[in-house]
This record gives sequence, C-alpha cells and structure tokens, in this order.
Amino acid sequence: MNERDTRLVQFLNEAHAKEAQLEGDLNAHIRLTQKPAYRKRLQEHLEETRDHKRRVASRIKKLGGSPATGPDVPGVPTLLGEAAGKAVSAVKGQVGAARAVVTQQAETQMRNAQEELREEHVEIALYTRVETFADEVGDKETAQLARAIRRDEERMAKFLDAELKRQVKALVRADVPRDQRTTSRATRRRSASGSRSTSRSSSSSSRSGSSRSASSRGGSSSSRSSSSRSTSARSSSARGGSSSRSGSSSRSGSSSSRGSSSSRGGSSSSRSSSRRSS
Repeated sequence: MNERDTRLVQFLNEAHAKEAQLEGDLNAHIRLTQKPAYRKRLQEHLEETRDHKRRVASRIKKLGGSPATGPDVPGVPTLLGEAAGKAVSAVKGQVGAARAVVTQQAETQMRNAQEELREEHVEIALYTRVETFADEVGDKETAQLARAIRRDEERMAKFLDAELKRQVKALVRADVPRDQRTTSRATRRRSASGSRSTSRSSSSSSRSGSSRSASSRGGSSSSRSSSSRSTSARSSSARGGSSSRSGSSSRSGSSSSRGSSSSRGGSSSSRSSSRRSS
C-alpha cells in the first residue's frame, strides 16, 4: 500500500475496532433494559453496528489491508483490534451487570444511556476524520462510506440525547419524594407567572407612555393652531383698520372736492350778476 492507503486503513481499523466494542456493549445494555421503546431502538442500532463493521472491513480489504484482530497495525494504539475491542466490551458488560444488581432500573438505564451517548460521539469523530481525509486525497468511495455511517451515528446520538433526559426524569420520579418535586414545580410555576406579570406590566407602561406622548403632541398642535388663528385674526383686524382709514380719507377728499366746486360755482354767479348790473 502507498502512504495514502496505509493511513486510510489505519483510520478505518480504529473505526472497525470501535464498532466491535460497541456491538458487545449494546448486547449487554439490551439485556439490562426493560423499557420497550428504548430496548427496541438499541436492538435496531445493534443491527446497524454489525452492518457498519462489515462494510468497514470490506473497504479495508479493497484498499489492500486487513481488518485488525490485534494491536499490530502501525500507528494504532494498543487494544484497538476487534478481539481487544470485544474483550473491553466484555469487561464493561460485567461491570454494568454488577452495577445493575445494586442499583435501581432507572439509574441503570440512565447510566447506560449516558455511556452510549458518549460512545456515539466518539464514533462520529472517528468517521468525520475518515471522511475528511478521504475527501482530501480523492478517495470518493471511502468518503461516501464514512459519511453514510456517520449519519447513522448522528441519528442514534440524537435519540440518546433525548433518552438520557427521559431517564433522568424517571430517576427523579423514582428517587425524589413527591412533596420535594411538587415544591420544585410550584417554584417554577411562580417564577414563570412572575415573568409573565412583569412582561404585561412593561407592555402596559409602554402603551401608557405612548398615549402621554400622543396627548402631548396633540396639545402642542392645538396650541400652535390657536396661536396661528390668533395671529390671523390680528392680521385681519389690522387690514380692516387700514381699509377703514383709507375709506375715510377718500370720503373726506371727495367732500372737499365737492365743496371747492360749490365755491367756484358761487364765484361765477357773482361775477355774472355784476356784469348785468353794469
């Protein structure tokens, strides 16, 4: 194999060993799980895990390598081969079984879900590394395989994230007295109610402030309107006064003119009478 394929085989062998380990883990957890929906999903993922392991092994062979059965792959840390992975899984299964004897079912399932979620994220990281490396060196087939498996792991991780929360709530119901849980819920309700009241109060204050602002603008507009009408009235009055004075002056002038005409008429009559007398 060349340098590219050697590195790809190394990465794929790490993923293959992890799948082998999780195959054993899932078998052990299924035996300890009583919740039907959770048990069913674990069984489905067990089949996915076996399929992943077969497909990864097939790709390793096509690249010229062989699926690791021990820690003899260059660059691969000790205890990452399939046999070693199964051995680790067996030990963990024994520990889990012993723990289940001394703990209640709710806690057992919660701890199993937590462990499964952690391992799914490890697998997501492994396949992200394989996919990115394969893309960079132009190995489309390996990149496609890693991408498809990673998506399966992401779906399982999403399920386990929600399941872990459900298991914690189940542990609370099994382990915490009802009166303590009721107090806690009542406190949350009061807090939520207080938040809504504060929100409504803030909203009312905002509307009140807007109304006062609108009234202030209305009063200002009315004041300006009144001032404008007053100014117009004074202006009209002033124009009226000017017109009156102008009219008076005009009439006075006309009267004077008529008086002058009468005076001239009188003078003419006087001169005419004087000539007749002569």
